Amino acid sequence: MRLAFVDLLFSWPPSGGADVDLFHTVSCLQELGHDVHVFVAGAGAASSWGDIDPATLPFPATRIEFDAAALNPREAPVRFRAAVDAWKPDAVFMADGFFLKPFVANALADYPMIGRFYAYEVACIRDSLLFKEGAPCPLNYLRTPDECRRCAADFLRPQIQSGRYPRWTEEFLTARAYMPAYHRELTQSIKQYRAVIVYNTLMKDQLAGINDRVHVVPGGVEISEFDYRAPVTKGISERKVILMTGRVEDRMKGLEILLDAGALLAKGRSDFEIRATLSDPRYDREWFKAIGWHDRRGLVSQYAQADICVVPSIWEEPFGLVAAEAMAAGRPVCASRAGGLQHIVRDGETGFLVERANPADLARRLGQLLDDAGLRTRMGTAARGIAETEYDWKRIVSKYYPPLLEGMRS
Repeated sequence: MRLAFVDLLFSWPPSGGADVDLFHTVSCLQELGHDVHVFVAGAGAASSWGDIDPATLPFPATRIEFDAAALNPREAPVRFRAAVDAWKPDAVFMADGFFLKPFVANALADYPMIGRFYAYEVACIRDSLLFKEGAPCPLNYLRTPDECRRCAADFLRPQIQSGRYPRWTEEFLTARAYMPAYHRELTQSIKQYRAVIVYNTLMKDQLAGINDRVHVVPGGVEISEFDYRAPVTKGISERKVILMTGRVEDRMKGLEILLDAGALLAKGRSDFEIRATLSDPRYDREWFKAIGWHDRRGLVSQYAQADICVVPSIWEEPFGLVAAEAMAAGRPVCASRAGGLQHIVRDGETGFLVERANPADLARRLGQLLDDAGLRTRMGTAARGIAETEYDWKRIVSKYYPPLLEGMRS
């Protein structure tokens, strides 16, 4: 089939998990024999969104150039429609995007379409996190639009008044997401998808009654990147490395919880060192090191040096890519019982699930792993096996996508 992928945010090298997901999905579908083409919104040299060089990608791609004035609900749909029409696909995947995504999707509605949602943007127009006042938010913009509009307006008002704001807020204003008409545009776009792909059951439940053709498809990892070797067995007094990767500076990722857990551990032991991909030396202390950002090769090396990996997120992670990467590296994972993480980590088998935002529970489980080299090895070996069979990109695409594409033919 000829498959067009429309993405208003795709960048490569990636700026987040959605970019990684699209890259590998498209690459694997191309390997399966499909003709693929990615259409991206280029938002100018100053923007990190749409930052691609088509010549460096392993699949065909077109960057549609927009200046700030043209990236709006009127011109963006027209220009994407023209580009897609010229390529004549059999089906269209509507991938990542903020508030302009529904307008572009509706402009392409007479194609067989699959919608892809990577976070909670349809349920939370405030910041897509669905997290408020230290806890998951029970509201859903699709069902409680008036309350959610007020919440978003209150939250974004300081940014708007400052006159300097990120693209999320810019699109909120450009798309007039503060008006009831935007809710109708979004709902219409969701209804017309022949299938919708999400990461977890919470995301699926948000769409219930609007589109019930929702498929939970996990993200994946490039298994071949990780040359699995069991960690070197360390003596009781030797320092074991506890590693936290990803966007550690984002408070939703739970760094403060990990620091509190580390402080609890440090009261009674000195046989560990926590490393985090953070570029702020102010956090450094005897048992904690901010190791900065690493490219892919450097990150794989950090996983190989680790004895335990930790994902202490406090929000409902849609998937949990760093947990899957740690498992591919053959390391046991301590992760919050939240969002997609609770489906990736098998409690007591490949690591431990801990109570969200509970440093004492995290410290207890980390201590258990620090004390038992055999347990670390057994869990790490099990984690690697599950990553190979359930989270390898080629297996994921081969398993989930052929049935979806068959549905596009009818």
